[in-house]
Amino acid sequence: MLFHGAPGSRLFAPPADIPASLGVRLITFDRPGFGGSDRREGRTVLDTAGDVAALADGLGVDRFAVLGVSAGGAHALGCSVVLGDRVSAVAVTSMPGPLDEVPGGWDALDRRQRPAAEVAREDPPRAARGVVRYTQRWLDEPTTFLGGGTADDRALLAEPDAGKMLAADVTEALRPGAGGMADDLVALWMEWGFRIADVRPGVRISHGAEDTRGEPDFRYLAATLRARRSQVWHDAGHLGVVRHWREVLADLAP
Repeated sequence: MLFHGAPGSRLFAPPADIPASLGVRLITFDRPGFGGSDRREGRTVLDTAGDVAALADGLGVDRFAVLGVSAGGAHALGCSVVLGDRVSAVAVTSMPGPLDEVPGGWDALDRRQRPAAEVAREDPPRAARGVVRYTQRWLDEPTTFLGGGTADDRALLAEPDAGKMLAADVTEALRPGAGGMADDLVALWMEWGFRIADVRPGVRISHGAEDTRGEPDFRYLAATLRARRSQVWHDAGHLGVVRHWREVLADLAP
């Protein structure tokens, strides 16, 4: 089960031949408010577990591994906490950690995000409305969201297959508006409902060396998760999993 970032959608996925060659059945879905999924204002990180359980039940899947990318990492970890042994393996890549746990987490927020995160702790609906207003300017050109990454991220956008997938992903994510993006960010800024130490040992965690903004989160998560594997991709930025789909999926395969 693959958890996309923010903004993101079910279209964030590797080329189909990669999971097929590994014998992996890859399931992707839109979190509420993204793509084809109705918005659910006020949702939390832990609410995703109920959606995932219902999706797996509907597909007749008893146990499954989870892979969370960027903002999707929190949701993947939350599923492993709530769903217990139903989750067979967990991997996260390029994910932010909880603001209250990562040393300097609040200080690392930029000049726009920190005030919004502070409002979220007092008045989540107001914070979400603020994110929607701020994001509105990019809805006519959603691929603008892809332009601010590392040098390697920008190189990926120029590659025919990866660039096409990433553009389709963010365009679909924002097709219904910015509500899903707002709710995702507010959920991440709030307390997650579990602590990183609550996650069972054995998580695989990866990070792109060029993703310097995420480095403190990676160091904290790698130390606290009691990871089975902690890996830095020296050739990658925030979107490093797009270069490393095969190894990540192979490590999750039974």
